[in-house]
Amino acid sequence: MKFIRLVSEDSNGILDNEFNSDIILEPKAQIAYRSLAVDIDPQLFPVNGSNNGISFQSSIVDATSKGSGTLTIKDYTTANSDDLLLDLQNLLNVIMVYNSKTIGHQFQCIIKGGKTRIESQFCPNNVQILRNNFKAPFGVTKNNLTTGSATISQNSGAGDATDNQIAASFQEFGKGTAVFRIRVKRHTDNAGASNTNGFEFGLTNVNPSTLLDSNPINLTDAQKFYNFKAQKVGDNYVVNAGDGVFDVDTTIAPNVVGDGSADNDIIEFRKEGKLLKCVLFRSNQPIDSEDLLFSDNLDTRFPTGVDNDPLRTGINQPLFPYIIMHGDDTTCQIDGSFSRCFFDPFRSNVVGIASESEELASHNAGTLGARPSQARPSRQTDSQIVISSFELAQYLGFETTILNSEDADRRVFLKHSKNNFTPSQTYDNLVVELMNVQLESYDGLTKGRKSILATIPTVQNENGVIVNEANNLIFIDLDNANPISLRNIKARILYGDLTQPIITGLTALSIIIKNKGE
Repeated sequence: MKFIRLVSEDSNGILDNEFNSDIILEPKAQIAYRSLAVDIDPQLFPVNGSNNGISFQSSIVDATSKGSGTLTIKDYTTANSDDLLLDLQNLLNVIMVYNSKTIGHQFQCIIKGGKTRIESQFCPNNVQILRNNFKAPFGVTKNNLTTGSATISQNSGAGDATDNQIAASFQEFGKGTAVFRIRVKRHTDNAGASNTNGFEFGLTNVNPSTLLDSNPINLTDAQKFYNFKAQKVGDNYVVNAGDGVFDVDTTIAPNVVGDGSADNDIIEFRKEGKLLKCVLFRSNQPIDSEDLLFSDNLDTRFPTGVDNDPLRTGINQPLFPYIIMHGDDTTCQIDGSFSRCFFDPFRSNVVGIASESEELASHNAGTLGARPSQARPSRQTDSQIVISSFELAQYLGFETTILNSEDADRRVFLKHSKNNFTPSQTYDNLVVELMNVQLESYDGLTKGRKSILATIPTVQNENGVIVNEANNLIFIDLDNANPISLRNIKARILYGDLTQPIITGLTALSIIIKNKGE
């Protein structure tokens, strides 16, 4: 019986050892794995002020469409490499310049097939998307409210001070550049109290599926997290801005030009960068001067997110759109052909729309002092991401700092790294393979013979080193009919998928060789 220790400082995990005397292996000798000590390189990459710049330009022929920002200063390793992708994703969603192309777009950064995949998708500018997502199974429209036609209204025949006439979506508002926009179609007073007139709409931070089973339905002010409320025509608009102060007077009263007029007030909730804004467009405001009713920083507002999930904090906080009608259809209507909501394209029901016609543009004519941006998310443009540091680009698997989209239709951004993002590749086990000694071993991945001596769990000690010792020696037969004389033994350490790890420091592998019958 022979004990053999192989050592190496090779970063590819190859142990190639020469010996001063022959090692004789008798016919059908047997080999067992004994122990391994190996330090997998954590692939440390420090993101700092000299390498953290990122820019995205939605149209490379339009300099005004370029937005820039910086990644969080942080050290990344194999243990937290996913955090780098999330930070890059969040930054891209923040730096998108708000324009007609980017409305509805959202970025995602993931690993696909071992490679970094940076992609955007968009929610089409289509009224049917709003209608589909305010009805089962993607939402709900309650009682006498109608949302599936050219007019959003409630036909109860009377004003309603409760929230019974509500439509809400269970789908999430977009987290890139997104808009929830309505236009007033009719707004006059009934004889009842202010709270039986007008309408409300907004974004709640609570999934509405848990809020709408009571009778009557009455959402709390806190549940109407971001809210716009119109009551009687002579009452100023009031808002909830997410800060816990409710029904804040905007000092602006409704400006009703007439039933169905294109010049009636338009109100939108807009996700722009890190901010959630509420904006009013009206015909009696100065030219090109929209009314900003409030602006709330989502990163500040939602620092911990849903269940402390880091994927659901800040700009990723789920927000759900709703509409509440208080006045009945004789006094209050919303223009259902104009209204739009741009949902999260990665999480929500925005596929399968038969037509992606961009209808909103045709509704924007009029004499509003400022006009909302025409949403054209499917417009074809050449887009580009630039990474300021070649080292960062290389760490992510790219071979250049300028990333041009691969999307042939030029509607979204899509780019895969040429090389694997190796820090993200984590494995439950290592494989020890002998390279110049044939064992009676077989591998299902390669579907054939492979001289695998052992598989080892990647459990690290307090110093981050894998130190493993076999509890029991399992001897494997050599495939040698005749004696073999060796002065060189070559082995290698692989991941479970037979790819090479990056190894640092000294690797030590010990094996036991014995003749059959010993």
